[in-house]
Amino acid sequence: MASSHLGLAALLSLLFVISTSSAAPVPDGRGGKLLLVILDGFRWDLDRLEDLPNLAAFSAEGVNVPYVTPAYVTLTVPCIFTILTGCHPETHGVLHNIFFDKSTGNFAFPEEVDNFTQILDPGIEPIVVTASRQGKRTGTYMLTPIPGILPDVYYYEPLSTQNETYGGYLRAVDTVLNWFTTDGIDFTALYISKLDTLSHIYGPESPEARTVLKELDGVIGYLLQQVKQRGLTDLNIILTADHGMRQVYDVPNPIEILRYVHASSLQMMIADYGPLALIQPAPGRREEVYAALAGSHPNMTVYYKEDFPTRFHYANGPRMTDVLAMADPGYVFYSRYAGALQYQGEHGYDNRDPTMQALFRAWGPNFRRGYVRSDPFDSVHIYPLMCEILGVDPAPNNGSLAEVSDMLASVGCPEARKYD
Repeated sequence: MASSHLGLAALLSLLFVISTSSAAPVPDGRGGKLLLVILDGFRWDLDRLEDLPNLAAFSAEGVNVPYVTPAYVTLTVPCIFTILTGCHPETHGVLHNIFFDKSTGNFAFPEEVDNFTQILDPGIEPIVVTASRQGKRTGTYMLTPIPGILPDVYYYEPLSTQNETYGGYLRAVDTVLNWFTTDGIDFTALYISKLDTLSHIYGPESPEARTVLKELDGVIGYLLQQVKQRGLTDLNIILTADHGMRQVYDVPNPIEILRYVHASSLQMMIADYGPLALIQPAPGRREEVYAALAGSHPNMTVYYKEDFPTRFHYANGPRMTDVLAMADPGYVFYSRYAGALQYQGEHGYDNRDPTMQALFRAWGPNFRRGYVRSDPFDSVHIYPLMCEILGVDPAPNNGSLAEVSDMLASVGCPEARKYD
């Protein structure tokens, strides 16, 4: 690891010393390098809670977007796959943080997946595959490696007190920038989860979460300082989040699925994971299970998969369970309530809910300087934007470059291909 680690006070001072011209323009707007930084759970408005001078400097020198609307369901893994593929969950096939087979009731976590075909539908291509297929070198840092979509270089280890610290994040920045300077990498995705973790436990506006916000601001300052110091004039940076976060509370009438339907009537259920329940009735029990749940709780709405709102682009696929249930804002699902609220913060709610909206900022030679965009956009458009920056042709996706091309230094690029 090269370079020394600055203290937080020194990092904050970078606001005053970061050059307003630290990256040379790319004449045709394509073919640059790109670092995608995913800050898990960074809600769009959290910079209003604390003074974050380095994020402010980053925004002022690059592109400032009000927010990005994440995919539904607003859980980490489906939302990240939407960012990486430009596809809605019902298109890419990743429907939850837990991978499941509704026909068998089997579950798997990302680190347990043997092959990408277990989780992605045919023809779906994450950006690391798109770029590698066209001669680019790619990397990922702290994104779970999945066989079949591995980049050229990657770093991953289970979350621990060693890598979820301020010093650990500075080491992460050093590592990924070394990949660009010494390993010839063109694209890297860096994932940081601590804000999400502390926001779940204590709430998104808690003192603990605010402390992490200040740490992340220091990391942003260190990143910009290192990019300038290393002379990475062709490096672009996107700062974004997978989703936002909502405060939840103890309620007098928690939603307990197994209060209304017996476990023997179910083939599979994911219910203790926020405000969405995925329910596969046992063979021949579909109508029975639906009837038992529909109208059973005033803060739960139950759907057959074919009736789930189409605007979510979520339920129209063969992997989806036959029955879904949504909880009202502030409520969550339990199989059986254990008698204590597990988390103070949750996500997974309607992606139009303001508390689910996510951060988006962009900086670098391929982006316009000092550009304040008035309109938000959907996260499916990030993939074609990344392809344009890297100078690669996108795989078919649900996004559109035309929706975000105004952010580019060179505007007027062709629209990305889309699924019908």
